[in-house]
Amino acid sequence: MTNKTKVFDPNDKIIQRVIYDKPEVVVKILRDSGVSVSNRPTLNEITEKTFVEAYDKQNIEFAKKFDSLIKTGEYNNAVGIVIGIASSIFSGIMGSRQAKKQMQLQMRIAVAQLENDKLISEEELRVYGETERTKILANSLLQYRTALQGESTMRQKNVYVYLVAIGLSISIIYGTNLLLADS
Repeated sequence: MTNKTKVFDPNDKIIQRVIYDKPEVVVKILRDSGVSVSNRPTLNEITEKTFVEAYDKQNIEFAKKFDSLIKTGEYNNAVGIVIGIASSIFSGIMGSRQAKKQMQLQMRIAVAQLENDKLISEEELRVYGETERTKILANSLLQYRTALQGESTMRQKNVYVYLVAIGLSISIIYGTNLLLADS
């Protein structure tokens, strides 16, 4: 395995998962750390600014706040691992040459954005599946309602037939009774 194949390390994956799960909190941390974020930020913008602050600018204030976000429990996946790794997430960030850091930063941002796209695609698939499930349930409900209305109409027709038959029977009995009473 060369160094190029190991682009997305576990710390970056944790950072990206926090960005995906709590983008509004990350935006607040960025703004509180003095980073300019648009009024309608996208996941890609948040990811890029987070990685730039952490890796390129090495913003210690931002790193401490972001590290605190991971440690506070708002990030609920792999808490045991996060507690062990969280303190070292930003400690390994400091150092290295500027050109190499810039290249690694761009690679990390690109891979993080691919991770964003993957998570969004998974969400779209889940929503599509739920939409299709809802359509099937709605069609089943419509079919059930139609069958129920048809059955109700048949029962209503049967009641009319029974009432007419009972009425005719009563009139025949009454008519017979009148004819027999006149005789």
